[in-house]
Amino acid sequence: MPETVDSESTVIRRYRLKRDWPRRLAIELLTFVVALLALAVVGLVILDTSPGHRFIVDRIQQLETASGLRFRIGRIEGSIFGETRLKNVAVLDRHGVFVTSPEIDMDWTPGAWLRNSLYVDRIEAQRIILLRLPELRKTGRKGPILPRFDIHVGELKIHRLELAPRVTGVARTGAVYGKADVRHGRAVVDLRVAMDRGGDRLALKLDAEPDGNKFDVEVRAHAPANGVVPALLGWKRSIDSRTVA
Repeated sequence: MPETVDSESTVIRRYRLKRDWPRRLAIELLTFVVALLALAVVGLVILDTSPGHRFIVDRIQQLETASGLRFRIGRIEGSIFGETRLKNVAVLDRHGVFVTSPEIDMDWTPGAWLRNSLYVDRIEAQRIILLRLPELRKTGRKGPILPRFDIHVGELKIHRLELAPRVTGVARTGAVYGKADVRHGRAVVDLRVAMDRGGDRLALKLDAEPDGNKFDVEVRAHAPANGVVPALLGWKRSIDSRTVA
């Protein structure tokens, strides 16, 4: 009789185990996911420390775009998940450095990348030096002109843009302000450039869908004969025009 009771108890336990396996599996999977999320949070916290910033800087310096651009950052200050300050920034082509800045402030939302979007509220630099125009490598790639991900720049401010003599023949300074929104193959750009000492004034408004055969642009330009725009165009005459296309 006791053996029969034991057998029945064993059968009942096995039945309950079989019946409860979906619930137990769900609990174990949930525990596993929670553990992964905890590790991810720890990893993100570590990234937002001095060693984590150094790791990011090292990885950035190993990157190279298809056109041959490379980037260097001295160090990262602030938080990589919001208000970030980049120190001693340089952009290089195959011949070396062509743009430098001692400091660039950026307020952005890195989580937007999960939605295939680069969302930047503000990019601001007190000083950027353009040493020369870049020489980009030809990639031979064909495809959409605009990137496949969205880009939003709410505010761009360059308080002092320095152009070295190699850019236009003589050293010049000015300022740049703008904003841009690239979304679903459409680019909306508003850019203003003002050079010092009665120099160039340039205002650009662009609304374009390159792959949809839409290209609306308004350019207002005023530049003396020795200005930046004539120098870049290879002209030796002043410019005072408004162009709509």
